[in-house]
Amino acid sequence: DCKLLMLRSKFFWRNLLSYAIVISFTTFVVSYLLTVKTEEFVREESRKDFTEKLNLLAPFLEQQENWNYDKLESIFAKASQDSGTRVTVIDSGGYVIYDSSLHYRELENHIDRPEIINAIRTGWGESTRYSESLNAPMLYVAKRIGNFNQLVLRFSIPMEALDKQLEEIRYVLGIGALVGMLVSLLLALFLAKRITRPIAAITSVAEAISRGNYNARLKYFPRNELGTLGHSINRLAEAVQANISKREKMEKIRKQFSSNASHELKTPLTSIKGYVETLQEGAIDDPATARRFLGIISSNIERITSLVTDLLNLATIEANQDMITLEKVHWDTIIQEVYARQEIHLQKKKIDFQINSDKNIPSVTGSRNAMTHILDNLLQNALNYTSEGGKISINLNQNDQQVLLSVKDTGIGISKKNQSRVFERFYRVDKARARDVGGTGLGLAIVKHLVIQIQGTIKVESELDVGSIFTVTLPIHGQ
Repeated sequence: DCKLLMLRSKFFWRNLLSYAIVISFTTFVVSYLLTVKTEEFVREESRKDFTEKLNLLAPFLEQQENWNYDKLESIFAKASQDSGTRVTVIDSGGYVIYDSSLHYRELENHIDRPEIINAIRTGWGESTRYSESLNAPMLYVAKRIGNFNQLVLRFSIPMEALDKQLEEIRYVLGIGALVGMLVSLLLALFLAKRITRPIAAITSVAEAISRGNYNARLKYFPRNELGTLGHSINRLAEAVQANISKREKMEKIRKQFSSNASHELKTPLTSIKGYVETLQEGAIDDPATARRFLGIISSNIERITSLVTDLLNLATIEANQDMITLEKVHWDTIIQEVYARQEIHLQKKKIDFQINSDKNIPSVTGSRNAMTHILDNLLQNALNYTSEGGKISINLNQNDQQVLLSVKDTGIGISKKNQSRVFERFYRVDKARARDVGGTGLGLAIVKHLVIQIQGTIKVESELDVGSIFTVTLPIHGQ
């Protein structure tokens, strides 16, 4: 499904088209520049070749006098034929005394030829021009021979010969450019898939989650912001799935709560989907926009995670609770404060109440407000479920690096099968019991949540018609 979604994605095809355009343009420009440079190189190499030959022949010619056609013919005819180079010798007056391609008497005076003018003036001359005698464009390189009774030795080659070499080179370059472009396009296809694949997968999973499929998971994580987003979505799906599992175990009132939670989750998920689609439409090509959108998506992920946590908190405690800050707290003052509040109720039910504490109990790391709320609820719970004339005790003990606070009663107790659920919100062992004691079903859920917030633990030990013991464990401060 993810692969099909990717192939249907406009972003994928636009991305691939962008790569293709860039690659084609770059290949064209590089090929053009390479061809131009190659042409310059070939012409320059021809000039260098002529220059080297002229330099080799110059000393030999300077040592001779009374040059005539036959002598020049014996020297240059075969070499000119073998190399495909036209050789011409011109005297200081511009008259041709030898030419390997035409008889010298057929040629007009060359004194006005640019390469001859420069050779006589500076020693060297070259030009690329149309030859009227051969009716073809030629490359000429000329060298002055001697300082007195000067001769000019000129080599030339038809541009057609150079063009043939260049044509072969262009063909090779064209094949290479075509192969390179095809390889580059295959690489572009790979890169487009690599970029589009995680976006398509994220979109697919986000849509699945928005439809309520919390089993959906991402399996591919690139090493960039999209990979971070993918992990966040998986954590989101896991968190939501865990909460849904808890929801399925709850009664009708929790089902209503889960319905509200799903509704609240849909908004940020829809936002994520919208920004992912915008990235697919081409916004990812703009780095600044892409980073801003990914930041918004990441923010929405964090919002969802926080939303899930907040909704669960609202399911277990009253709304508008302040955040808890851990601090150094001693149980003694809290015990006295809670007892003072509950004393009249204990006396009214004629409860035998005791406070038992080991000596030198250290302070714990917790929250005074949370710990007061915890003990208040535990003592109220014991008072509710203990019959008139019963016994309740608060016991404070130290165990290794922890302090244990226990509230023990001789109340009606809790069966083994119900002990694991007593901390659930709105959970009641039975309706009759709830009516008898007037409980709301929230007290122990609030206790459980607050204990967790201050990084403690709570457990219950109980037996029907014997009583219950609720024990809260907190770490010693500084440990």
